[in-house]
Amino acid sequence: METTEHKLLKRGVLIAFEGIDGAGKTTQTKLLEEKLTTIGYDVISLHEPTKGIWGKKIEDLVKNGRHGISPEIELNYFTSDRLEDVEKNIKPSLQKKKIVIMDRYYFSTVCYQGARNLDLDYIEKENEKFAPIPDIAFIIDIEPKTALKRIKQSRPNSSTNHFERETYLERVRKNFLKQFNNRPNVIIIVGDNTRSITQIASEIWKIVESIIKKFEE
Repeated sequence: METTEHKLLKRGVLIAFEGIDGAGKTTQTKLLEEKLTTIGYDVISLHEPTKGIWGKKIEDLVKNGRHGISPEIELNYFTSDRLEDVEKNIKPSLQKKKIVIMDRYYFSTVCYQGARNLDLDYIEKENEKFAPIPDIAFIIDIEPKTALKRIKQSRPNSSTNHFERETYLERVRKNFLKQFNNRPNVIIIVGDNTRSITQIASEIWKIVESIIKKFEE
Protein backbone atom coordinates (compact mmCIF):
# COMPACT_ATOMS: atom_id res chain seq x y z
CA MET A 1 0.00 0.00 0.00
CA GLU A 2 1.39 3.39 -1.02
CA THR A 3 2.03 5.78 1.86
CA THR A 4 2.32 9.56 1.76
CA GLU A 5 5.83 10.85 2.28
CA HIS A 6 6.11 12.77 5.56
CA LYS A 7 7.19 16.33 4.85
CA LEU A 8 9.45 18.08 7.33
CA LEU A 9 9.66 21.82 7.97
CA LYS A 10 12.53 23.95 9.25
CA ARG A 11 10.10 25.54 11.69
CA GLY A 12 6.43 25.65 12.58
CA VAL A 13 4.05 27.66 10.42
CA LEU A 14 1.05 29.57 11.78
CA ILE A 15 -1.99 30.20 9.57
CA ALA A 16 -5.12 32.03 10.73
CA PHE A 17 -8.60 32.27 9.26
CA GLU A 18 -10.53 35.39 10.22
CA GLY A 19 -13.72 37.23 9.33
CA ILE A 20 -17.22 37.78 10.66
CA ASP A 21 -19.55 34.96 11.70
CA GLY A 22 -20.83 33.05 8.68
CA ALA A 23 -17.90 33.95 6.43
CA GLY A 24 -16.81 30.32 5.97
CA LYS A 25 -13.73 30.20 8.21
CA THR A 26 -14.44 26.76 9.67
CA THR A 27 -15.10 25.25 6.25
CA GLN A 28 -11.85 26.60 4.82
CA THR A 29 -9.91 25.56 7.94
CA LYS A 30 -11.09 21.97 7.50
CA LEU A 31 -10.38 21.91 3.76
CA LEU A 32 -6.86 23.26 4.23
CA GLU A 33 -6.14 20.85 7.08
CA GLU A 34 -7.29 17.91 4.93
CA LYS A 35 -5.20 19.08 1.97
CA LEU A 36 -2.02 19.54 4.00
CA THR A 37 -2.46 16.26 5.89
CA THR A 38 -3.04 14.32 2.67
CA ILE A 39 0.19 15.70 1.21
CA GLY A 40 2.11 14.62 4.30
CA TYR A 41 2.49 17.67 6.52
CA ASP A 42 2.09 17.51 10.30
CA VAL A 43 -0.96 19.70 10.93
CA ILE A 44 -3.12 20.74 13.86
CA SER A 45 -6.20 22.94 13.64
CA LEU A 46 -7.43 24.90 16.64
CA HIS A 47 -10.57 26.92 17.26
CA GLU A 48 -10.96 29.99 19.42
CA PRO A 49 -12.66 30.54 21.76
CA THR A 50 -11.48 27.24 23.23
CA LYS A 51 -13.37 24.79 25.43
CA GLY A 52 -11.34 25.86 28.48
CA ILE A 53 -12.45 27.78 31.57
CA TRP A 54 -12.36 31.17 29.85
CA GLY A 55 -13.82 29.76 26.67
CA LYS A 56 -16.84 28.54 28.62
CA LYS A 57 -17.36 32.04 30.01
CA ILE A 58 -17.33 33.35 26.44
CA GLU A 59 -19.75 30.62 25.35
CA ASP A 60 -22.14 31.78 28.06
CA LEU A 61 -21.93 35.36 26.75
CA VAL A 62 -22.65 34.16 23.22
CA LYS A 63 -25.63 32.03 24.22
CA ASN A 64 -27.18 34.07 27.00
CA GLY A 65 -26.12 37.66 26.35
CA ARG A 66 -23.71 40.04 28.01
CA HIS A 67 -25.96 41.01 30.96
CA GLY A 68 -24.00 44.12 31.83
CA ILE A 69 -20.54 42.62 31.26
CA SER A 70 -18.32 45.56 30.36
CA PRO A 71 -16.25 45.63 27.15
CA GLU A 72 -13.11 45.50 29.31
CA ILE A 73 -14.19 42.34 31.15
CA GLU A 74 -15.25 40.72 27.89
CA LEU A 75 -11.86 41.55 26.40
CA ASN A 76 -10.20 39.98 29.43
CA TYR A 77 -12.14 36.75 28.84
CA PHE A 78 -10.90 36.50 25.26
CA THR A 79 -7.32 37.48 26.09
CA SER A 80 -7.13 35.02 29.00
CA ASP A 81 -8.56 32.24 26.84
CA ARG A 82 -5.98 32.93 24.14
CA LEU A 83 -3.11 33.09 26.61
CA GLU A 84 -4.04 29.59 27.77
CA ASP A 85 -4.34 28.37 24.17
CA VAL A 86 -0.95 29.83 23.23
CA GLU A 87 0.82 28.19 26.17
CA LYS A 88 -0.93 24.80 25.98
CA ASN A 89 -1.40 24.33 22.26
CA ILE A 90 -0.07 26.92 19.83
CA LYS A 91 3.53 27.39 21.00
CA PRO A 92 4.17 23.68 21.73
CA SER A 93 2.85 22.74 18.27
CA LEU A 94 5.00 25.37 16.55
CA GLN A 95 8.02 24.17 18.52
CA LYS A 96 7.35 20.68 17.13
CA LYS A 97 7.50 22.23 13.64
CA LYS A 98 3.83 21.62 12.92
CA ILE A 99 1.55 23.68 10.72
CA VAL A 100 -0.98 25.30 13.06
CA ILE A 101 -4.25 26.48 11.53
CA MET A 102 -6.37 28.82 13.62
CA ASP A 103 -10.13 29.05 13.13
CA ARG A 104 -10.22 32.58 14.65
CA TYR A 105 -7.32 34.22 16.41
CA TYR A 106 -6.51 37.59 17.95
CA PHE A 107 -7.58 39.49 14.82
CA SER A 108 -11.15 38.61 15.80
CA THR A 109 -10.66 39.96 19.30
CA VAL A 110 -9.32 43.22 17.87
CA CYS A 111 -12.31 43.62 15.59
CA TYR A 112 -15.17 42.22 17.70
CA GLN A 113 -14.18 43.82 20.99
CA GLY A 114 -13.07 46.90 19.09
CA ALA A 115 -16.65 47.14 17.86
CA ARG A 116 -17.57 47.75 21.51
CA ASN A 117 -15.60 51.00 21.39
CA LEU A 118 -12.28 49.67 22.67
CA ASP A 119 -9.06 50.81 21.00
CA LEU A 120 -8.11 48.44 18.18
CA ASP A 121 -4.38 49.21 18.30
CA TYR A 122 -4.30 48.61 22.05
CA ILE A 123 -5.99 45.21 21.74
CA GLU A 124 -3.63 44.15 18.95
CA LYS A 125 -0.50 45.21 20.83
CA GLU A 126 -1.62 43.51 24.06
CA ASN A 127 -2.26 40.24 22.24
CA GLU A 128 1.00 40.34 20.31
CA LYS A 129 2.90 40.53 23.61
CA PHE A 130 2.24 36.78 24.01
CA ALA A 131 0.51 35.48 20.87
CA PRO A 132 2.73 34.52 17.90
CA ILE A 133 2.04 36.60 14.80
CA PRO A 134 0.69 34.41 11.96
CA ASP A 135 2.85 33.74 8.94
CA ILE A 136 -0.32 34.31 6.95
CA ALA A 137 -3.82 35.40 7.97
CA PHE A 138 -6.78 35.08 5.63
CA ILE A 139 -9.65 37.46 6.24
CA ILE A 140 -12.69 36.07 4.44
CA ASP A 141 -14.75 39.14 3.63
CA ILE A 142 -18.52 38.90 3.34
CA GLU A 143 -21.44 41.27 3.87
CA PRO A 144 -23.29 40.73 7.17
CA LYS A 145 -26.65 40.21 5.43
CA THR A 146 -25.22 37.33 3.41
CA ALA A 147 -23.44 35.92 6.45
CA LEU A 148 -26.62 35.95 8.56
CA LYS A 149 -28.57 34.21 5.80
CA ARG A 150 -25.97 31.44 5.80
CA ILE A 151 -26.09 31.15 9.57
CA LYS A 152 -29.89 30.84 9.58
CA GLN A 153 -29.76 28.22 6.81
CA SER A 154 -27.20 26.18 8.72
CA ARG A 155 -29.16 26.41 11.99
CA PRO A 156 -32.83 26.41 10.88
CA ASN A 157 -34.15 25.43 14.30
CA SER A 158 -32.26 27.97 16.39
CA SER A 159 -31.95 31.74 16.50
CA THR A 160 -28.81 33.77 15.95
CA ASN A 161 -26.66 34.36 19.02
CA HIS A 162 -25.82 37.63 20.77
CA PHE A 163 -22.73 38.25 18.62
CA GLU A 164 -24.68 37.69 15.39
CA ARG A 165 -26.45 41.02 14.96
CA GLU A 166 -26.29 42.80 11.62
CA THR A 167 -25.36 46.26 12.91
CA TYR A 168 -22.70 44.78 15.20
CA LEU A 169 -21.26 42.57 12.45
CA GLU A 170 -21.13 45.58 10.12
CA ARG A 171 -18.90 47.39 12.62
CA VAL A 172 -16.77 44.26 13.00
CA ARG A 173 -16.38 43.89 9.24
CA LYS A 174 -15.31 47.53 8.90
CA ASN A 175 -12.74 46.95 11.64
CA PHE A 176 -11.25 43.97 9.79
CA LEU A 177 -10.94 45.92 6.55
CA LYS A 178 -9.61 49.06 8.22
CA GLN A 179 -7.21 47.58 10.76
CA PHE A 180 -5.61 44.83 8.70
CA ASN A 181 -5.58 46.25 5.19
CA ASN A 182 -2.18 46.36 3.45
CA ARG A 183 -0.43 44.10 5.94
CA PRO A 184 2.27 41.91 4.34
CA ASN A 185 1.02 38.79 6.13
CA VAL A 186 -2.72 39.40 5.59
CA ILE A 187 -4.75 38.36 2.56
CA ILE A 188 -8.35 39.54 2.17
CA ILE A 189 -10.40 36.89 0.38
CA VAL A 190 -13.72 37.65 -1.30
CA GLY A 191 -16.08 35.16 0.33
CA ASP A 192 -19.49 36.12 -1.03
CA ASN A 193 -21.95 33.92 -2.91
CA THR A 194 -20.48 34.77 -6.32
CA ARG A 195 -17.70 32.29 -5.53
CA SER A 196 -17.89 28.61 -4.65
CA ILE A 197 -16.24 27.02 -1.62
CA THR A 198 -13.89 25.22 -4.03
CA GLN A 199 -12.85 28.44 -5.77
CA ILE A 200 -12.04 30.09 -2.44
CA ALA A 201 -10.14 27.01 -1.25
CA SER A 202 -8.11 26.98 -4.47
CA GLU A 203 -7.09 30.62 -4.04
CA ILE A 204 -6.10 29.95 -0.43
CA TRP A 205 -4.12 26.83 -1.35
CA LYS A 206 -1.98 28.63 -3.95
CA ILE A 207 -0.93 31.17 -1.32
CA VAL A 208 -0.33 28.61 1.44
CA GLU A 209 1.67 26.32 -0.86
CA SER A 210 4.05 29.12 -1.84
CA ILE A 211 4.64 30.05 1.81
CA ILE A 212 5.17 26.52 3.11
CA LYS A 213 7.67 25.66 0.35
CA LYS A 214 10.00 28.28 1.87
CA PHE A 215 10.14 26.34 5.13
CA GLU A 216 10.57 22.80 3.82
CA GLU A 217 13.78 21.02 4.80
